[in-house]
Amino acid sequence: MQRFLIIGSGLIGRLTAWRLIQAGHAVTILSADNKVGTDSAGFIAASMIAPFTEAVTADRSIRDMGIQSQAMWNKWLAELDTPVFYPKTGTLVVAHEGDKAELARYQRRAEHILEPADYQQIDRQQLQNLSPELAEKFSSALYFAEESCLDNRQFYQQVGEFLTEHADWKTIEPIESLTTETLEILCKQTLGYSLDQFSSVIDCRGNGSKADISDLRGVRGEVLRVYAPEVNLQQCVRLMHPRYPLYLAPRPDHQYVIGATVIESEDRSPVSVRSAMELLSALYSIHKGFAEARVLEMQAHCRPALPDHLPTIRQQEWGYQLNGFYRHGYLLGPVMVDQLLTKLSEQTDSGVRYAS
Repeated sequence: MQRFLIIGSGLIGRLTAWRLIQAGHAVTILSADNKVGTDSAGFIAASMIAPFTEAVTADRSIRDMGIQSQAMWNKWLAELDTPVFYPKTGTLVVAHEGDKAELARYQRRAEHILEPADYQQIDRQQLQNLSPELAEKFSSALYFAEESCLDNRQFYQQVGEFLTEHADWKTIEPIESLTTETLEILCKQTLGYSLDQFSSVIDCRGNGSKADISDLRGVRGEVLRVYAPEVNLQQCVRLMHPRYPLYLAPRPDHQYVIGATVIESEDRSPVSVRSAMELLSALYSIHKGFAEARVLEMQAHCRPALPDHLPTIRQQEWGYQLNGFYRHGYLLGPVMVDQLLTKLSEQTDSGVRYAS
């Protein structure tokens, strides 16, 4: 059994700690966020496991890594004592008649990036059979049957309870920069023992690591959560639009998470009026039942991104930085955590220790 120190308790910190404990290791977590996780981007996200639709707007590597992550989600979620909402009903990509050029452009990109078996084009009758309420507004769709989403709030709660029981989890002030010296001081002051008690330190602070990762930046996203008792959409939905393409992810009890905005800004202020109007207008255009929906939340957060919009594992003298997940935290988190655990296993097998 090895002992690891994890800095940060957002999605990636929780995933890393959970998998290390499940592998038989001891874990200490130090985090500036509360145990609910309300200050993390992963707590707000739509949490769609969408390797194909995400790859269309990125590249093939998102598809391939996403498929691996999806298999891990299937296995890992089955280990939780209480099931997490995880419908495997697919994604429907649609566009209004006036925006069919956007859908055609998206399909051409899909043909270039994906495999033919990854999706199918369906007509109104097929859409009627699959999602009757969408068929009232749309005459066709692209259907990605193997995609899914999960309830991020349920997941945070379940894994948070597990970590509260099985990890040494302490709340600290935000850490501006991680070095061997600052970590040694932090361990002695907070834990009462030295850094060399840990086999490795894993930095999962997301945007909190900006002082240590020069090419890391925050990308703002704005998300709504609504309660819509008149709506019964089962699939994730992506609405193509020239200005604000929208995504919608279902939650239990007629709740839906809606987002669209990707803004090159590190502003964490509340959702703007313009964004709210565009999101709500697009939402209503999908289903008339959203007219009487109740807005439960409007939140904004900044997702940590690197120049290539892909996550990375970077080695330091004290351990590893796991960062740069951009909008792919839930999609690529498992495969990156699995890669990290492989590196940690190789480190142990070789007798290497990064903590001095």
